[in-house]
Amino acid sequence: MATLYITAYKDSNDSNGTLLFNIETLITIFIYQLSSSKVKLHISIIHEASKEPLISCCIQNIEYQTASVIPKIATYCKWPVLILENHAIAGLCSVSRQLLKLSHRNDIKALLGFKEACLAACSENSVWTRFCEVDAVSMIKRILNKDNFATDILTIPEEVARFEYHLSKPVKMHNIYKVARQKNNDKNLKSSIPKEELNLEHHFGEGTTITLADVILYPSFKIFFSMISKQKIEDKLPLTLDWLARLDNSGLPELCLNLPALNEDIKEVILPAFERQSLYTSDPARYKPQKRIYTKQIDIEKVLSCFPQESMNTFFPFGHEVEFTWTKVPLAANPNGGSLPEKRANRKCEQLENLAKAVIKLAGDKQYTIVDFCSGSGHVGILVAVLLPQCQVVLVENKEQSLSRAHERIIKLGLHNVTIVQSNLDYFTGSFDIGIALHACGVATDLVIDKCLLTKAHFVVCPCCYGGVKNCVGISYPRSEKYKKLGITYEDYLVLAHSADQTHEADNAKTNQGYLCMDLVDTDRKTYAESNNYAVHLGKLQPTHCTNKNNLLVGIYKN
Repeated sequence: MATLYITAYKDSNDSNGTLLFNIETLITIFIYQLSSSKVKLHISIIHEASKEPLISCCIQNIEYQTASVIPKIATYCKWPVLILENHAIAGLCSVSRQLLKLSHRNDIKALLGFKEACLAACSENSVWTRFCEVDAVSMIKRILNKDNFATDILTIPEEVARFEYHLSKPVKMHNIYKVARQKNNDKNLKSSIPKEELNLEHHFGEGTTITLADVILYPSFKIFFSMISKQKIEDKLPLTLDWLARLDNSGLPELCLNLPALNEDIKEVILPAFERQSLYTSDPARYKPQKRIYTKQIDIEKVLSCFPQESMNTFFPFGHEVEFTWTKVPLAANPNGGSLPEKRANRKCEQLENLAKAVIKLAGDKQYTIVDFCSGSGHVGILVAVLLPQCQVVLVENKEQSLSRAHERIIKLGLHNVTIVQSNLDYFTGSFDIGIALHACGVATDLVIDKCLLTKAHFVVCPCCYGGVKNCVGISYPRSEKYKKLGITYEDYLVLAHSADQTHEADNAKTNQGYLCMDLVDTDRKTYAESNNYAVHLGKLQPTHCTNKNNLLVGIYKN
């Protein structure tokens, strides 16, 4: 039986016992009502003030239990979290998708759209998912903090303006010609006709029919439009208001909210300046290639001149002396037992062996909790779980399909020491002893290292996609004070990182330079961790040709 865990706040001065929820939880409750699933709802009630804005919501008609005993798996992630046996799902879109999948109603499951792909991509990769899961929610938090209502002039939130612009663009769907043939009752409609001429009306977020994306956005937009007279904004947002009216009449559950009063003092409403791009991830105008900007040879040489002329301090990988044999590993935990081509499977085995040896040396006979971040289908984590049966292994991955394959292998191997967590890195909050990451792309490697530093856990990471690093919340480059004192700027670092990805051709003149840049980036990571009370070993996977991204960073926390 699936269980949904959410948090509510209770005002001790309120004799009526009204429950207050943050925006993500409010939307989750709305989806839960819509799904009509048999998922059990457990609410943990907190009698303290919240640091974020809350809204009271009527839930008298919802059956729930007070969460008194919380299973450990539910503590691994930020709530709301959905638990299915040894599988935790966190994040607004992922939880909502699973609630619809568990519904017994086909019309509800249909909201998942073509091939059940609606909002399947994670927010890091999809502009659309990020808009639904992060941007729209952040907008309402600002509004509830009165950020948009401080004067008698209202600037429409950028998120609302972006959505209005999105609805004005032609429909883009995977099955667009099939939909057009059905709508126009023309089986002979040719796929050569430009999509813009198919005469499909952009009535909903993802096209012509309502999907989960519309349902997730609905509460946020409903809150915004409930706090200001529609007459004052109808000429600015006609498409969005039409969209909202369609949803109001679509049979969705009623939102029983206790909202702040309308702001009647607003005399003028203006649209903000914003980048006019559709929210479709596939919009070709959205992405502009940046790599060439950072890989001009003159810029690379300028950055490299900032570093002392000395050989990089790289050795055999940590734990290389540990005995290891694949003959003792069950075939289901061996890449050669899957569908990979033999050459690729052999390289994968070599990569996994290097990381497994490092983890074995760190763990010894201790009963550690080991987290495989960005686990994919769990190649590293499952192998470690087989080799260290006394340890608990947690696979953290945001891709649903990858974890589905991992689950199949866990069942096949009969493992009882593996837990699956479907979530983004920032949703994972569990404590652990060793963090692993094999080829976590770009900034993900640094996010993993920071997760380990926060928990004072050892780490074993093999970075990848160096050109993918970028400043983000909590992460800035360079990482170490040493590099900053060398005068390395953020722009310099991007030159270094993008150049580190030029390691693909053995006979290319830039390959050795690429490896040097790769070592410099990872030395920055090493130095940063050492300044946080870690002993760090930087070595090369063996054999080095098992992957072009062959650096292995092993951090050992000094107790």
